[in-house]
Amino acid sequence: MIEHTYIEFLGLELADPLTFISDILMASFCAYFGHKLFHEFKSKYARLTAFFFLILGFSAFLGGTAHLLDLYLGKSPHLIAWSMQGISILFFQLASLRLINSSRLKIILQVLVFAFFGIFISQIYSVQHFDVVKVNSIVGLIGFVSIIHIYKYFQERDIAYLKIPLTILLFSGPAMIHSFNIYFNKWIDQNVISHLLLLPCYYLLYCAIRRVAIVKKKTQPIPQSVPLEEK
Repeated sequence: MIEHTYIEFLGLELADPLTFISDILMASFCAYFGHKLFHEFKSKYARLTAFFFLILGFSAFLGGTAHLLDLYLGKSPHLIAWSMQGISILFFQLASLRLINSSRLKIILQVLVFAFFGIFISQIYSVQHFDVVKVNSIVGLIGFVSIIHIYKYFQERDIAYLKIPLTILLFSGPAMIHSFNIYFNKWIDQNVISHLLLLPCYYLLYCAIRRVAIVKKKTQPIPQSVPLEEK
């Protein structure tokens, strides 16, 4: 793994400024997508996925700032940012549960989701390594969110549901670049490259989620109006 790069600004030693900029770009993208989903749709699915993007954006902003000021802030802000990323995954999982019709199955899966989230939080503060975040993302997005959307696709045969797991698979590219420390030079390291490649992935995921929200909106039952009493 390559060493950190530092610049001096206003008397401060700032670490890896390009990583900070790429984090801010991710935060901006996620905040915009979350805002659009929250205000464009009224369904629980759309609102919960909106919080997925909004909290993920806040995590990127906090993580980028903590990285920039690493010499002054230490590791605690990183742990908070990693925890926020786990919370964003939790919201996506809860949104996916809205696609399940069986109340009994929904309750069982919800208990499992919160139990795994509790384990994730405990591991974050005991292990204090980003690998915990990676495992949580793999289990949450591939092992849970993707499977539920695939199940919904076979249930309704609507390609909109299948686009979610297909888009999530695209995230494996940036993840491998980060895991294998693939970098261009000491300024454009694996963090910068993976962050930039995540931007189109977030856009495609937003489009896929939006499509599912549209499908759910069309399939929602129309409320029956109460007939007026005859005079």
